[in-house]
Order: sequence, then structure tokens, then C-alpha cells
Amino acid sequence: MNALIDLSQLDLQVPKGYFISEDQLTPLWTEAIPEITALKATVYPNVPNYETIVQRLDQLCFPTELHTEISDLISPDKTYIVRSSGMMEDRASTSFAGQYDTIANCTTADDIIAALKQCIASLFKPAVLTYWQTHQLDIQDLKMSVIIQEQIAADSSGVAFTLNPLTNDDRQFTLEVVKGAGEKLVSGSVTPEYLTIDWFSTIESTDASTTLTSDQLKQLQEQLLLIAVFYGYPVDIEFCFSKNSLYFLQARPITTIRRKISKGNWTTTNFRDGGVAAQPCPGLMWSLYRESWQTTLEKFLVQNKLYDSKNIDQLSINHFARPYWNIGVVKEAMSQIPGYIEREFDDELGVYKNYRGDGYKSRLTAQSIGHLITVATRIHKTTQQQRQMAAQQHKQLLKTYQSIDKEIQALTATTDHKKIEALWKIVLNVAYLQSEQTYFWQVFVNTVQLSMKKTALLKKLPLNTFFQLISKLGEVSHVHPLRDLYEIVEIIQANNEYKHEWLSKTSPEINESLNEQPNRLDAKRIQGFQKSFGYHSNRELNLLVPSYSEDQQLVVDLLKDYVEHPEKIATVKRSSLQTLTNEQIEGLIHPYVSKWQRPKVMKDIKILRELLWWREEFKDVSTRFYHLVRQITLKLGERYSQLGYIEKTEDLFYLEKETILSFMNDQFSQESLRESVKNNRIYCQAYRHFVPPGDLMEASVSVEMENPLANEPSSLSGIGANDGVFTGKVRILLDPKEINLLEAGEILVTRFTDTGWSHAFGSIKGLITETGGVLCHASIVAREFGIPTIVCATKATEKLKTGMTVTMNGTTGEITIHKGRC
Repeated sequence: MNALIDLSQLDLQVPKGYFISEDQLTPLWTEAIPEITALKATVYPNVPNYETIVQRLDQLCFPTELHTEISDLISPDKTYIVRSSGMMEDRASTSFAGQYDTIANCTTADDIIAALKQCIASLFKPAVLTYWQTHQLDIQDLKMSVIIQEQIAADSSGVAFTLNPLTNDDRQFTLEVVKGAGEKLVSGSVTPEYLTIDWFSTIESTDASTTLTSDQLKQLQEQLLLIAVFYGYPVDIEFCFSKNSLYFLQARPITTIRRKISKGNWTTTNFRDGGVAAQPCPGLMWSLYRESWQTTLEKFLVQNKLYDSKNIDQLSINHFARPYWNIGVVKEAMSQIPGYIEREFDDELGVYKNYRGDGYKSRLTAQSIGHLITVATRIHKTTQQQRQMAAQQHKQLLKTYQSIDKEIQALTATTDHKKIEALWKIVLNVAYLQSEQTYFWQVFVNTVQLSMKKTALLKKLPLNTFFQLISKLGEVSHVHPLRDLYEIVEIIQANNEYKHEWLSKTSPEINESLNEQPNRLDAKRIQGFQKSFGYHSNRELNLLVPSYSEDQQLVVDLLKDYVEHPEKIATVKRSSLQTLTNEQIEGLIHPYVSKWQRPKVMKDIKILRELLWWREEFKDVSTRFYHLVRQITLKLGERYSQLGYIEKTEDLFYLEKETILSFMNDQFSQESLRESVKNNRIYCQAYRHFVPPGDLMEASVSVEMENPLANEPSSLSGIGANDGVFTGKVRILLDPKEINLLEAGEILVTRFTDTGWSHAFGSIKGLITETGGVLCHASIVAREFGIPTIVCATKATEKLKTGMTVTMNGTTGEITIHKGRC
């Protein structure tokens, strides 16, 4: 048995307790219920009734060693409570919390042994087994751990949730409290008092409840924030007060967080796959995205007659510390476009569907035809203008980037902070907005054009051919760093002295040698890489993560993995960044398109390819300007820290742009600035380990729709994003920091891939994600490498295991698991 330590690490008061794990406990009771061992995965357990199981367990003798160990741990003058903790309590799609027994008032080892048996028996209550069968859970999950804990004489008890489970308010504690012991609350024998406390509100004496005083509420608020940050995901916590001392008894994840929100329909698609919503988004990044998204999308909708400017709502929100955009407004606008089909639109982006069938379809009617023609004309004009202006916009943005980059590098430790502030304003208020608004405009044009042209093209072409036609765009900028890295690897491999050093020394030792010998060929090439691609990082669109230009060690770490595993460069060598020629395009469409249709089809395909290519180029430019935002904010943060305005350089990243500007204009105090930093840091930290729903909606969603179950346990499926069929072993990875675990030729399976995953594309043979869409960055890059890709494969990271062999079809989205092949 292990001491209960989680919450005590925070110096909070936790009653002394001991933990018996499921692995320790399960062998002690399965002999009493041998029927379980013969059961298959999701067959309803054909076991004796609950009363019989209670009798069998009562007659079961636990090992003498266990009795002795418990006797040695407990004190004769203490009372104990035995709390059950079943595996199914903490699953993402089920909630068994409160269904298992907790037994209080144990004073002897015999009492505790009897309580252990009662906890185990509660696994087999009829209600529990029915719930188990309804959710098709695995028989292996029918296990339990227990906590033996000193019992506190409580004056009041309760359960706290670190978010509001009814409204999904993500900065609000919800409390259920009762007088006396918490068992009355769990059993439902009394009606609790319900309270809500905002995370960062000031609690006044008038806020006191009928059960807790205002001082107790303040104490709870302060310590619940500590717990939220400690875990990094929403939790529910059992607590009690005894003589005004606050004790925490247990904490577990809140596992059934719904998509429900009070107003609007929102999504992180594109934001998540682009990287800005891949992790908690600190205040500065959120405020930049909010401003550029609102202004650009609003202008696009109004200019193209897709929405009335007087009725446009807020187009983005920050929830679960991630930015979401207003897909409700966008879908309403898209419904004005000829050929719009809601399901196809959602498939392109990887949006959650709370409907069946195709959803909404735009149709020509006598009433709508005039408006649809107007919209189509406007969209055509907007597209033509964007195509004509793209090259000049790209050239001008690169020129601006290079000019500002030089200005930032020229700043010194003695530069007046007012001069740094002035340059910071230019970067964030002018240069960044020009870059990001240009990129977003390109994204909106692409989305509309794909919706219109894909529908028409797929009436003539098979889906796999369509994927081939939008692949091999050629020289996509986000692939260039990979090629440069692999060329450096080849230089190292061709020089025996370099190769020996890279293979025999640690990464820091290699970096030190390169700094001592900067004229070595490999050192020069790394310096060249930092100069050309130093605006990239391992976690792009996260302003807290260093760019490659800041730290050579980051580049050395990447290269060392490739030197040690040269087979990982094979895919890049094979792809060689080829561009699909006109002759190849004509060859692909020839079997399906008549001679007289060919010019129109060729034109549509060329436009789509051109738009996709420019989208990636403007995304690359956007990455450059985020690098500038980071560099100038670091300079300003260093100076503000020296002046004592903030504690740490990185504090500025936790402040919204408007807050920093107000401080510069003497409209925000230093004390308020520091308080904002503290609160925003807490907010981000409290959701750092949480995987939030990708989509939020105000319409009610049934549990069945919320948690769809696969019909066949041996297979699952998603949406095809690049053609090709491949059979191989899968590798489940949830963080780009784990990329080095990939072996050449594996299928990468992950929740989503933002730009931080780019280095993986050099070695994988297949890509499966739980989210994303045909137009997301990962799909586009995967098509450049010819990698079969499936997106929106629900629960793929749960249903697949590293080492499994699967066959994936990148056209149909089908995934077949081969049993017995690992």
C-alpha cells in the first residue's frame, strides 16, 4: 500500500491515507467470482446476483499479510473511512462516480477488511452492471482501487467542481455542500446547498452561504485554484471543514464534459490544426487571433454579401483556454453559396456533426436565385482579385518582415524602453495585422472555392483522383526546412569524423563542439539553417516556445535523431518535392472527362491548386510575423522586468494586447498588470493537460450522439484526406515532443497534427488523426509527401494501440485492425 500524496504535495491538509491499487486488490477477490474469467470483452456479465456475491466475499479469507499490514498502519485511537475508486469512474465517456460504496466509521483492521469486501461487492450492483453493459465497456475494466483514510469529524462537507458542469463556464467553481459528514451528500439522503464562485472574484461577507462562512469560501476559492493548476484539467474534489480547518479528501477528473454552451456554436477546427488551439493559448496570442479573425472574417462576409453587417455577432471566444470561432455564423453565411452541402463543409474542416444525413443544402428557388447569383458573382470577383494580388502581397510582406527583423536585432540592452514600445506597437498593430489578415483572407477564399468546385468536380471524378489532383503542389514553403535538415544529415554522414562525433557524443556535447568550431561545414550549414528558417520552432503559433534562431541546441537535437536513424529521410528523398505537370493532370482526368468538358475542369483544378499553394505560402509568412511578435515582446519583457513592472520576461505573453497598450498609455496600473498576469497564467495552467471538445454548441446533444460507439470492435473509420492504401504498424503519439519515438515506415496516430508535427512527415507511411480536415495543414503537407491520410477517426488513439497492424485506406477513410499481428 502506498501513502496518498497527490494533494498533500501542495501543502494542503489531507487526512493521512493509504492506497491499495487495482492490481494488488483484484487477485484477492477474483477467486470468489470465477465466472468473470470466462467472459468476453463486452458480453453482459453472467454472474451470480449481488446478494450471492456479497455472501461469497463475506466468506472469502484475505491473506494474513494484508490484515497484518493494515493493523500496522492504523492507529487504535483513530477512525477510518474506506473509499472505493473504480476504473470506470474516470473514463472519458462514462461516469461511475458515486455508484460505488464508501464505508465510514472503521476502527479496526477487521472493520477495514469488511469494508474492502463491501466496496468490491459494489462493482456488481445491478445498476452498475446495467450501466456497464449500456456503454459496452470491457470486462477488464471491472476493477477497483481503494483508499483507506483517517476519518475527519466534519462540521460541513461538500463536493467542488473546478468548472460549472451545467453551463460549461470554465472559470467558475460549483459547490454542493451539506452540514456534517459528506456521506449524506453522496447517498442523497439530504438536499445540498448549491453555490457558484467565480475563480477570480472578490468574496464579500455578504456572499456567505447558509452552510459556509465567507472566510471559508475565500479559503476554498484560494485552495481550489491551487488544485486546478496542479492537475491541469477539470476535477471534482471532496472536502470538509472541521473546526474551520479545510481538509481535502479525494480528487478525480471530471470525465463527462459535454459540448453544451449557453450561447452560439463554436469550433477550434483550423485553430487546433494550425497550432494556436493545440495547447492553452496565453492572453497575448488569444487577443491577436481574436482581433485579426474578427476584422477579416467580418469584412469577407459583408463584402461578398454573405451576411448583414448589422447582425454579425462576436466571431471568436476563449474557452478552456483555447480560441474557438463562430461556426454558426459561418455556416449561415455558407448556406448562401451555390452547391453548399453542410456535411461536406464539415468534412473538409473536421467539424463535429450533431445531425444525420447531409444536413443543410443550398438550393436554387425562385426566391433565392437572385441572391445566389449575386453571391456567386461577388465570390468570383473576390477570388480573381486575390489571385491577382497574391504575388505582390507576398513580396511586400517578406520585405516588411526582413526590415523589422533587422530593427529588432539592432535593439541593445541600453535601448530606451519607449523606443522598444514604439516598435512593439508597429509590429502588433500594423505589420502582424497585415500578415494575418492576408492569410485569413486566403483561407476564406479557399474554403468557399473548395466548397463550390469540389462538389462539381466529384460529379465527374472519383475521390482518389481528386486527391491526386490537389497533391504535389511543389515547393511548399513549410516543407523546405525538412529538406534543408536532411541535406545537413547527408553532409554529416559523408564525413567519417563528423559522423563518429554525432553518433558517439550527446546532443549538448555536439552543440558545444559546433560552437567551438564554427567554421566546420556542418556548423556552417546549421548556422545557415537558423538564418533561413530560424522563425520556425517545435511548437509554432505558441509564443512561449523559442524559435530555432534563438537556440542552436534545438536544431542539433533534431539532426541527431536523423543521424542516428537515417532511414527516416527516405520519404523526403522519394518525394523530392515534385510538382504535378499539366500533362499529368490531363492524364488523371482523361478517363473521366469528355474532350469538351476538359478545359473547364482543367481551369478549376488549376485554380484550386493555386489557391492551396498560396494558402501555405501565406501561412509560412504568418509564421515569420509571429516570430517577430515573440522577439519584440521578449525585448519589451526584458526591459519591463528590469524596470520592475513585471516579475519575469515571459509575463507579457500572458497579457492581452489591449492590456499592454493601456499600461503604455498610463491607463492600467502596475498592480493591475501583475494581477492580470497571475490570473491568466492560472487559467492557462489549469487547462494545460485537458483535451477539450473540439466543438461547442447551444443545442442539446444526446449522449448517444455525444459518444458514438463503433459497430465493429475490429475496425473504425474516418474521412479520407489523401489517397493510398497502406498496411503497417501504428504508433500512438499525443505530443510532438515524442516524435523521436517514431520508427521509419510506421503509421502515425494522434489527436491532431499542428505545425509542430512537421518533422514527422519525413519518416511515416500513413497518418491517422481524430480531428482535422481535408484542407488542414497536415493534410496538405501529407499530400506533398504522398502519405495516405485519414482524419476525423473518432477515438483512434483509444481504439488503436502502438504496435497494432492496421490497413488504412486514405480514400475511403476505412481502417481495419488485423488481430494477432503486432
